[in-house]
This record gives sequence, C-alpha cells and structure tokens, in this order.
Amino acid sequence: MSQVIEGIDVRGHLIGWAKGVTGMFIKDINALPEDKITATMGGCTRPVSELTADAMGLVLWVTAAFKGQTLAGSEEEQMAALTAKLATKSAIVQHLGSAVDDFCAAIASANDETLAKVVTTPWGMESSLYSLAHTAVSHIWYHDGQLNYIQTLLGDGKVHWMEE
Repeated sequence: MSQVIEGIDVRGHLIGWAKGVTGMFIKDINALPEDKITATMGGCTRPVSELTADAMGLVLWVTAAFKGQTLAGSEEEQMAALTAKLATKSAIVQHLGSAVDDFCAAIASANDETLAKVVTTPWGMESSLYSLAHTAVSHIWYHDGQLNYIQTLLGDGKVHWMEE
C-alpha cells in the first residue's frame, strides 16, 4: 500500500470521488418529486428513502471502522432507523451530506496503517479499509443509478447529475 500512497494522493482521490458522487446523488434527489421519496414504483421497488439508507449505511459503517468503532444495533435495525430518518428530500440532503463529510474527514486523518488495515464486514468479507471506503463511494453511485431509473419510470428522462 505504501508504494501506491507515495505515487498518488489516494486520500485526495477518494475524498474527491466521494464528494463528486454525493453531489450527483443529491442533484438526482432534488429532481425527484417529494411524494416519491417514500413511495414504491409498481408496489415492488424499494423507496428512495431506503435506497439512500442503504448507501448511507455503508458510508457510516466504514467511517466508524476508520475510527475503530462499531455501529449499535443489527443491520436491519440500522436500516430501518436510517430509512425513517430519510423520509424527505431535505433530510436526505442534510444527513447524507453530513455522513459523507464525516467519512471524508476520517479518510483525511487516517494514517497509512489505518488505510491498509484489514477488517471483516458485518456480511463476512475481509478487506482493507481503503478498499471498503472505495466500495462505499461506488455504492452511492450504484444507488444513484437506481434513482435515475426511478426518474425514467416517472417520465423524467433528463440527466440531472450532469446539470450545473
């Protein structure tokens, strides 16, 4: 890991990627109608509030792991609490933004050993914190793709995350 860290600014890259993807996600949240945040499409999709909770849950878990902490409660309890907290567009913007800011601060302050530290996730996967941090950011992007699909189901074909 240290050779890579010396070659590029992995912290800066990851922080930039996290903030960029979060900005895209928030643009897409703001483009959705407020009444669709907790709705399901066709009665079988996950609501936007739950998709956001899923993305944010991994960000929170990785942030805690960087600090040597664990999150209280089961994954199911955490997901239910986050989903309930993210029932409006403004709540999503506020809480996701705050979670990603904390995530970025944890990355910025992590030393090389912390970035390379191997941990076991709640689902049993062993990986370095750096790799899990990258996965958490990509997970936001993944769920942003789901937001884009929901937008098209609602008749909105614009690419909001590209708008200035």
